[in-house]
Amino acid sequence: MKITNKNFIKRFKKGKEAAFEYVVDEYIGSVKAVVYNTLGSYHDPELIQECINDTFLGAWDNAAQFNGDAEDFRRWICTIAKFKAIDKQRKQMRMHDPSEITDAHLEPVQSAETAFMGSESTREVLLLLSTLKEIDRDIFIMKYFLDMKNEEIADELGLTKAAVDNRLYRGKKKMQQTQIGGSFA
Repeated sequence: MKITNKNFIKRFKKGKEAAFEYVVDEYIGSVKAVVYNTLGSYHDPELIQECINDTFLGAWDNAAQFNGDAEDFRRWICTIAKFKAIDKQRKQMRMHDPSEITDAHLEPVQSAETAFMGSESTREVLLLLSTLKEIDRDIFIMKYFLDMKNEEIADELGLTKAAVDNRLYRGKKKMQQTQIGGSFA
């Protein structure tokens, strides 16, 4: 059976190697962009390639947890790439002498929301995101993992900027309450 855009998710979740190859071919560009955006300042092609490989293997290992269509899959795999890249970046920072770290190695100053999102493990954040409605989850992914501005998100989703701002605010409160009162505490 030929792997297509219509059947690759089902086949990927069943562990079919042809679907894995399709996912790599189809999403390599997006994954590379996300990883390079975070790790490019290290000028280490091996580190970047290792992170890309880890992303695809992470998606493969957790395929059963994915629910959605091809567009959701793109967001999901880009989210995995972002978390893998952040993990690699943290590892690199621990390995280097603090005096060797330059501003180029650091990500831009993070907002409180981004720091909160970055402080959680990949699995915990994905579980927290799963508590949100689909539209709110999409907004969070676009904002914090694809680094889109609120105006861009509003245009993409056909919402007003105020609606995006409100959904981000309410979503953060809900995730914080879930984390404090739920199993993540």
